[in-house]
Amino acid sequence: MDIILPSYSKFIKIEKKTLVHLRNELAKRRKFAHAANDVDKTFGSQDKQSFNFSTSWDVEYLSTNCRIFLGTLIKKHSSQDKICWMTHYLCIAENTGTIWKILRKFHFDYVTKDKMHPRFHLQYGGELTPAMKINGMGEEHIEPLLPKVRQPRIFSTPVTTALLMNTLFYEFYSEDTNSIREGQAWQKIIRENEKEILVRYYERCAKLAGKCGIVFSKKVYVA
Repeated sequence: MDIILPSYSKFIKIEKKTLVHLRNELAKRRKFAHAANDVDKTFGSQDKQSFNFSTSWDVEYLSTNCRIFLGTLIKKHSSQDKICWMTHYLCIAENTGTIWKILRKFHFDYVTKDKMHPRFHLQYGGELTPAMKINGMGEEHIEPLLPKVRQPRIFSTPVTTALLMNTLFYEFYSEDTNSIREGQAWQKIIRENEKEILVRYYERCAKLAGKCGIVFSKKVYVA
């Protein structure tokens, strides 16, 4: 499915705009102060061939103390201003104070080379991320999710840091997240992400699905 994302440089510009706004908003809220520091670390450690961001924050969920992990890794084509691979992940883990229990972990990938994989897909489970390891998780914590089981890869829409974060703001409601989500500046960022990523994607899907003789489900896989 030849869906044309924005160029790598434009996509990274959109991601950075999101992070700048988040840094300013999160720094105002004690519970998210360390997340604002994660943004500063991101801007201080980028290279020209990749973009890497990860953060986490604590929530109360199912009457227990939990931590949400969110991260992004985008790699640039070696010789062109294109994205060659991209993943966004989220994880929610229970923290008893002495032991971690991973409740859910998903990642959204964009691939250009792996045949028989949907170009945009969602997977459950997956491997430990560096941020999860830094927080004290080991293979014994991810093993119940059976990380070696990689199928099915489920056809999905493109994801950005803003779109994924916005989902988490809805799903794990608090006064702080609601204040950020309802702010005019944040809504402007979400509209830009929707226009530059989702509208382009859905227009391409509609064009393909409307072609006579085209089996749309075949077109979502990398040729």
